[in-house]
Order: sequence, then C-alpha cells, then structure tokens
Amino acid sequence: MTDRATAHAVRAAIRAPGRRADAHWSDRYLPVAGAAVGGALLLGPFQGLLGDLAAPLPPAPPLTVVAGLTLVAAVLAGLLQVAVVAGPLLLTPADARWLLLSPLGRRAVLTPAALRAAVAASAVGGVLGGVTLSLLGMPDHGALRLTATVACGASYALIGVGLAVLAQRSERAARILCRVAGGAAVLAVLAGAAVTAGVRVRPLPPVPLSALLGVAGAGVLGALVTAVLVGRCLATFPAGPVLEAATRLSAAGDAVVALEPSFLSRVAENAYWRERRPPSRPWPAWPGPLVLAWLDWRGLRRRPARLAVLILSTLVPVLLATAWPDRPLLWAAAVAVLALVAASAGADGVRRETGSPALRRLFGVAGLPADAARLVLPAALAAGSLTGALALLESAEAVPGTGWAWLGPAAAAVPAVAALRMARRGHIDHASTPVVMPMTGTRIPTGWLTWSLSGLDVAVPGLLPLLLGLTGAIRPGPAAAAQAVLSALVLAAYLRFRRR
Repeated sequence: MTDRATAHAVRAAIRAPGRRADAHWSDRYLPVAGAAVGGALLLGPFQGLLGDLAAPLPPAPPLTVVAGLTLVAAVLAGLLQVAVVAGPLLLTPADARWLLLSPLGRRAVLTPAALRAAVAASAVGGVLGGVTLSLLGMPDHGALRLTATVACGASYALIGVGLAVLAQRSERAARILCRVAGGAAVLAVLAGAAVTAGVRVRPLPPVPLSALLGVAGAGVLGALVTAVLVGRCLATFPAGPVLEAATRLSAAGDAVVALEPSFLSRVAENAYWRERRPPSRPWPAWPGPLVLAWLDWRGLRRRPARLAVLILSTLVPVLLATAWPDRPLLWAAAVAVLALVAASAGADGVRRETGSPALRRLFGVAGLPADAARLVLPAALAAGSLTGALALLESAEAVPGTGWAWLGPAAAAVPAVAALRMARRGHIDHASTPVVMPMTGTRIPTGWLTWSLSGLDVAVPGLLPLLLGLTGAIRPGPAAAAQAVLSALVLAAYLRFRRR
C-alpha cells in the first residue's frame, strides 16, 4: 500500500467512530440529489453571468485603470503576506499532532493541505483577474479573453502561494518574503497615489489578445513549475512550521466556535511582544492620568510599522474614488473606517486594562481623568487620518469645493470615543437573554449583537455630517460646522457617562 493510500486509510479510520454503522442507501442518495438539484438551479444564472462577462466591454478611463490596477496589485501582495503569516500549509491540530509526527509519509499527509491552498489561491486569483478585465475592457474575442484573464489571475496567485509554501520551511525565508510582499503593496499604493496626484496619463492602448495569451501561458507554466517544486519539497518538509500554523489555526477555530474575536487580537499582541525586548525607561514625574496616557504613546512609538501603515492607509480613499468615482458611499465609508482603525491603534492601554481590571486599581487613578487623558492619542490619530484622506480627495478633485480638510479636526473626537468604547467591550456575554422575533421565532443573541454594535453606535451617527458631505448632500463648510457641534456633544456625553 502506498503512503497516500495509507494516509487515506488512517484518516478514514479516525473518522469512522463518527459514522453510523448501519448507513442506509438514502444517506448517500440525499447528498447526491441535493447537489444535482442545486446545480440545475444555478446552471441558468451561471450561464447568464458568463454571457454577460463575455460581452464586449469598453475600457475604463486611463486614470481609473491605473488606480484600479494598483489596488488589485496591492490586494494581491497583501493576500500573499497573509498567506505567509498564516501558513499556508494548514493542518487541523489533530492531524498535525497525530498524522504529521507519525511514521506516515510526509508528502501523503501534507498533500491535502497543499491542494486546499491551491484551490483557495485559484479562486481568489480568478476574481482578481475578472476585476482587472472589467478595468481594461474587452473589445473582442470575449470568451477567449475572459478565459485568459482568469487564467492569468489564478496562475499568478498559485505562484505566490507556492512561493509561500517554499518559504514556510525557513523562518528567515518567510520573513523575507513577507517583507517583499509588504513592500510590493506599499509601492503599488504609492504609485497609484502618484498617478492620482496629477501625473498625466495617456489613454492606454488595448491589450492584444496574443499578448494576453502569452502572459497567461507564462503564468500557467510558472504555476506548473512551482507546483513541481512544492511537490518535491513536501517529502522532507519540516514539522515545526506546520505545527505552528496548526496552533494558529486552533486559536482561530476557538475564537470562531466560542464567538470571541477579541481572543485573536490578544494572541497576536502577545506573540508580537514575546519576540521583542523593548528597552526600559524611567517613568516621568507627571500626574497619574498623564502617565497612563504616556504609556499609550510609548507603545505606539515602539511599533513604527503600525504607524507607517496608518499613514499609508490615507491613500486608499483617493484610490477608491479614482477607480470608482460613481460610488461615493464606498470611499466615504473607507474614510470613516480608516479613521476608526487609526483611533483604535491608540487604545491598547484601555484594552489591556479591560482584560485585567487589577491594573487600574494598581495605578490608583480615577476613571474620568484617565479617560480624558487617554482620549488625546486616539483623537490625534483620527484627526491625522481624516485630514490626510480628505486633503488627498480634495487635491484629486474627487470632492467638489474646498475646505474639506477642516472636517478632520472637527470629527476627531467621535472616532476616539468610539475606539475607547470598542476597547472596553471585553468578552461577549453569551449568558444574555436572546431576543425572540415575534413573526419568525428567530432567536437573536443579544450578547453578540451588543458586542458588535458597541463603538459603531457612536461612530455611525456621530460621523453623519462627514458622510453626508462626502456623498454630496452637504457642502464642506456647513458639514464642518455641524460635525464640530456633534463631536462636542458626543465628547461631553461620553465624559459625563464615565463620570457617573
């Protein structure tokens, strides 16, 4: 019996206790019949979708094409970085601890994980190829050009995942590939921002079908070569990186099953600081609230990569506005979400104290002065993110009029308050009484609902003048005035609530 057959037999034996011994023929008939009915129902809409995709499509404007392509390249590089960090050879914790360390052949154990990674990469690459085709247009040979574009996206995504698998064997190689992928994403975003800042772009010539087929053929050939290299390295693949990836997968699975997303952020935070030895500094002779706020500033200063990503993220809304100018709600939501993310980067101290309430008692600082001092850093980060994004949108003429940058300082307090509320969410209360819908009888868990809406209940209504201004409903001057008043009300209400 070959190693692959042996591994398959072992997996079948492991799963055997969960199966019924008296399996009826209907147990096999029902899944097959369900798949057949589902395929018949989806066949018509799928054929219509393929017909629409194969129809001639005019190319987008040159500036839109360049901005969209830079976003696609940045997303592809970001996904490669995620693949390097996550694995990409992922086994379940049981398989990693029982099958991987058993006398079974290493290639037979790891082949299913490699196939799963290849299928996921092909699906994501095909979608990105379709987005690229919608930007470049399709003047002729619809079905053939569509196939070649999807093959390009899938094959180059497979090459990226294959390189991630090859780099997973060595921690140094994985670190280098992660940095290369991050640098490629940064360069793509900067190139798109340079184009939208005023660089003149001439109309791009249509891509010949022969050139597209050549690029697709090169991608398929590169994917085959990478697949051969991956297949050869599976036989001697080290167990350590796979066990670490299985541990991360186990943590993610525990967070999903227990409906506890904050668990993942705590694991990532602890893993980051476990690998570093920050230098010790004496505490300043300041009042207690200022010392607590100073700790947050020091923590952000010790993570320069996070600060660089926050600065770079201000370019994303202008790229979205250039690529899809007819969807203002998309990049308006991106401005608000990025401001909330930037403010959350300055709330690590509040998040730690929520997980360990004894820290606040050890400091001996009253709650209201500490909250007032800790609001400064999230407000400054949110103001910087909003001001930078709005200034770039104004310089690219994506929004009408002038004076949009004043909305940044006017709205800074709202993301700061929302970030502190999100940092204090803590664990989800699974013991809360669910809400039963009267018409359907559906039970909605109030603990999960409260946890999800905490912070957003302040950010969405509090940033309403900003969102209305970006969508064209209000001019920038009245929007800034209304936003300043609303931010002051939100801040006063929050401090009054914390005082009580």
